[in-house]
Amino acid sequence: MPGFVRLFAAIAATIAAVESHTPSHFNSTVDKESIPVMSHLLTTDLTFTHAIQVTTTSIHSDGNQLGLTGRIAQMDNCWRKLKKYTRVMMVDGVGESERVLTISKYCLRCTRGIPYNEYVLDLGSLSSDPAALKGASYSYINGMTNDARLLHEYYEIQQNEILGPEGIFNIPTLDRFVPPTEVGGKGNFYLTTIAHLEHHAEQLEYLVFVHKLPNLYLEVVATIRHIVVPQIASSSTSSSAPGVPCVYVSSSERSGCVEGVRRSTFLLAPWMIDQMRGSFNRLLYMPKAVPRSYKNPFCLNPELDWKTLEDRYLEGDVLQIDSLMTDVCLRELRRFAQEGTLFYDFKRSYFGAYLDEGVREFDWINILIDEFRERFPRVIGSMPLSTAWFYKYDSLESHAGGIGIHADQAAVNINIWLTEDDANLDKTSGGLVIYDTAPPREEVYDPEKFFVWNQDIMEGYRQNWLKEHGAKNITVPFKENRAAVFDSKRLHATDTYHFKPGYTNRRINLTLLFGDGRDQEGKTDEVEKMSNKVFKNMGATGGY
Repeated sequence: MPGFVRLFAAIAATIAAVESHTPSHFNSTVDKESIPVMSHLLTTDLTFTHAIQVTTTSIHSDGNQLGLTGRIAQMDNCWRKLKKYTRVMMVDGVGESERVLTISKYCLRCTRGIPYNEYVLDLGSLSSDPAALKGASYSYINGMTNDARLLHEYYEIQQNEILGPEGIFNIPTLDRFVPPTEVGGKGNFYLTTIAHLEHHAEQLEYLVFVHKLPNLYLEVVATIRHIVVPQIASSSTSSSAPGVPCVYVSSSERSGCVEGVRRSTFLLAPWMIDQMRGSFNRLLYMPKAVPRSYKNPFCLNPELDWKTLEDRYLEGDVLQIDSLMTDVCLRELRRFAQEGTLFYDFKRSYFGAYLDEGVREFDWINILIDEFRERFPRVIGSMPLSTAWFYKYDSLESHAGGIGIHADQAAVNINIWLTEDDANLDKTSGGLVIYDTAPPREEVYDPEKFFVWNQDIMEGYRQNWLKEHGAKNITVPFKENRAAVFDSKRLHATDTYHFKPGYTNRRINLTLLFGDGRDQEGKTDEVEKMSNKVFKNMGATGGY
């Protein structure tokens, strides 16, 4: 297993190089006065049925013991209240979808913190006072920093309250959750890549620029770019050659970084987590949706010929739907992906935000899901939403490719592209490659065989399999506000892409998976051949 050997060698090299290096870059940002911390156990969002009591502690720059002790109490109390609240909801007979949404909302904040905008909202009239807002900003960032110093306590509390015999996630709909305090958890607090850290820095910089986060976070950006990333890069190895530090000329230009280093997985040293002020993989900002109104009642474009589109899907065609959404829905979903600090999971050249970790909170996502059921009653109808995610791609790593050939465990697959067209440097690419051949469903749904059809390590096998079965492919190019809709049992992959550098130019797609493919008609133990036609909506009537 040479790949795993290289991974652990890189981790060991990183630890050895950084354990003794503890810069004090942030000493100048700590207020020498005692700062009141109005840190919450959970947000008192007015949309919640039950608000959770706010706890106040204080932090002093010369001795954080009171602050640390207070944070431990808050973490423990957060989970106890969530457990109690969950039991109340179960007894009250709250509907499953509402219960899952609400519990996930609370859980996200227990696990990853209170977003800054909700924290300031709870200040009430004080938020309009510049001095009070400045103090609150210091309080917020210091509270997050203390959380980063308490990861061991976080781990112990979550082991008891989440995974214990009476833990929250014995609820069937939530039992797949792995806390980010676990190294094996998706989007955990310890493992990352340089590309992922660069995305974190770019997003923080963007949020400060659009006045969503305080200017204090520009110092976190500087720390990531000029301390953490160079240290990781210089302590790495690639092709047996020493790593070359990444030197930033601007937010989107950098020199150095040996090929492949930006995509390599590294274990963050404690001082790195601390110097990023506890911001890494935390919920720092949660966008609030523009309300649906009589002026903006729809998410899906009501002028499209949905009946014809549904007919063509049922005949086996892949759908290419342009002008899919209304302007307000497109803008809102793109804004959510750019502003929401939810992209905790890193892959080869892209980062993911998932349904149960914040995505389902955004109103326009739920409107979109409901409208697809209404517009496609025969294709989707009452099918449950299996999952949904946003993927945001790294423009600098476009040569590494996106998602490889794979199958999804669902019945209907909807891929929607959100980035503005101007960002795409090659209008013929950047979309999705969809094959007319599907593997046996019993293998895709077999836990022991699914990795064959889904994991990167088996990409070569899937390519050979497609050749052996004479598979043909359909390419749906990237276009802003375009969707590719197809039977999810088809193998598919991200097309090559070439986008401009810069945060707002990153390729973003939203994927919705509906239903369970095992319920579809036909034999489950045979390779399936399907149509290789793409039906494109052209005006109200559509056409090929």
